[in-house]
Formats: sequence, structure tokens, C-alpha cells
Amino acid sequence: MRKFLRMTIGFMLVLGLCISGTISTNAQVQSVPNAGVFINGKVVSGINPIIENGVYYLPFIDLAKILNYNSIKFEEKTKTYEITDGSTVIRITMGGTRAKKGNEYINVEPPRWINETPYVSLHTGGAIFNSYITFKKENGSIQIQNPATKYIVHTGDTLFNIARIHHITVDELKKANNLTTNIIHDGQVLNLPSPDASKGEMEPVKEKEPVKNDSKDTVAQQIASILADAKKYIGAKYKYGATLAEAPNMFDCSSYTQYVFGNSGIQLPRVSRDQASKGVSVATSNLKAGDLMFFTMKDTYTDGRVAHVGIYMGDGSMIHASTSKGVMISTNVLQNPYWSKNYLFSKRVVQ
Repeated sequence: MRKFLRMTIGFMLVLGLCISGTISTNAQVQSVPNAGVFINGKVVSGINPIIENGVYYLPFIDLAKILNYNSIKFEEKTKTYEITDGSTVIRITMGGTRAKKGNEYINVEPPRWINETPYVSLHTGGAIFNSYITFKKENGSIQIQNPATKYIVHTGDTLFNIARIHHITVDELKKANNLTTNIIHDGQVLNLPSPDASKGEMEPVKEKEPVKNDSKDTVAQQIASILADAKKYIGAKYKYGATLAEAPNMFDCSSYTQYVFGNSGIQLPRVSRDQASKGVSVATSNLKAGDLMFFTMKDTYTDGRVAHVGIYMGDGSMIHASTSKGVMISTNVLQNPYWSKNYLFSKRVVQ
């Protein structure tokens, strides 16, 4: 564990620090190598933070991978990163004051671009990754609570925006913090209501975007093809943010559905939240084979997001890429204690 803890602090003076096209002069940057990273009290990795003018920053790519955002794309011209863990897409630009998470915007402290490396503050990392990230002075470690039960207010935040990105109500947020007014201030730590108090992200069920279907088969033939193909990959391993290049040996839940449906000529978006915007909503009592089932994961995300997708097979069964066992079939899925409490809705994209 010692190798993860803070070692001797070195100092360096960085003049003319480039931040997304702007220059910060006389910025004092203090190097903090080999800080241990603890998630929910357990050491999982090490990371090399820096301190700029008293503010801790973490290397963005390293932090993203520690938190299972393994699909990372970079746009050199705009210094913008696009990352995903398979549930939602996050876009963040160096020097920007807002990050985009799915179709929502989050106020953040501007990320830094230092020595060709992106850095984010503890606040920014916590806000975009739905985590509560702090620095523990006693051992120089980075402590991550995941999923977050607290949120650090940043300039520009309102109770409405904080409630919106966590898919709770303002009244729930005020009650959890004994607030009698809507006034909040920069640096204030807010308690987030228990995940059980959140109904989850229901917005995409209202969206009815069609999917591009290049197949000339009948609906019945397409469904049969999808299910037959889906079964071929039972046992394939799970990886958050898996790319299509890693298929068919490795999937996350949405790359699996994208791959299987794509093999039958149906073009689904990459992440589960975007897939949930496609097709038409289906009542639980009217589920048919080939329908997509969507779930939140309250033990992983407290923002109530669409976090998991599977393919309904009929007779109460779902085939999906699970985080624990990879591609598998879950029987009686809506009677399953875990999946039933996290179920959101289903959509029909082949009709």
C-alpha cells in the first residue's frame, strides 16, 4: 500500500501554462506523486495529482479508467474528451466551465491542460463521475465515494440544476439538507437523498426516435436472427466502455446490444441512455421477444440514470452483458430481487 501513498512533494514553477488557448502566468504547480486511490475505503490504484494554487487536480484519463470509463476519444483541435462506461457519454473540454453528460450540462471548475496532459479538480471529477472525491491529508490519499451521497456546490449551481442532474426533486434535495431557502454557495457540501428515494431516469421512455433498419427480412425473421446471434456470445467477458473492436470477446451492456442488433441490420446508438430514446415504449404486460429492457443501477449511480440494457427473450427471460458474469441469460428477470427494483421501462425498436 505504501507505493500508493504520497511521497516527497516536489515543486515546480510553470510559466505560460496553456489552458484551452488561454494563458495563466505565474501559476504555481506542486507535484504530488503516487497518491493512493481509495474507493469506498478500499485501495484500488495509485494516481499522480498536482496542486495548482492550493487546488488539487487529478490526471483525467487515469481517473476515468479507475472509474471504469474505458472508452476514451480525444478531439485535438478543441481539446475535448468524449468518454463512456457504456451507460452514458461524457464530453469535457479543457478550460471549459461546463461538461455534458448525456443530454445534460454540469457546471465544473475548468479542466487544465498541462504538459500535454488533461487534469480535473476533485470537484469536477466528482460532478461528472457521480462520485464524492476528497483528499485525505493524513496519508496523502485520494478518497472516492462511489456512488456519491454528497455533492460539492460550484459557482453557477442552483438547487434546480443539482436536482435535475441527479434526477430528484428540489424538495427532496432541500429536505435532505434541512434547507429552508434556495440559497447555496460555492464549496457547500450537500447530502444527496438515498438512491431509493429516486424514481430513476424516466425521460427517455417518452422519446420515440426510429432506428435505421437496413434489413429486408420480416420483423419475425429479424427477431429470430437477433436472438440466435445473441446466444452465440454467452460467456463473453464484461468490460465497462468496451469498444466494438473488442467484440465479440468482450462487451459492456450497450456495446453488446449494439453489436447484436447491428448484425441484423439495425443500427443502435452506442450507449444505453441513447438506446433508450429509440423505438416506442412497451408496457411490461406486453413485452415481446426482441424488446430492449432498461434499468438503473442504484448501487452504482445515484443520479438515477439509464445504466443497463438487455434483450427480452420471451417467457420472462433476458439476455444481456452483466457486470458480474458477462453475457448471460437471466430468467424471471422482473421477479429477480435486483433487476425488479432497478427496472425502468422497455422499448420496441423492431416493428
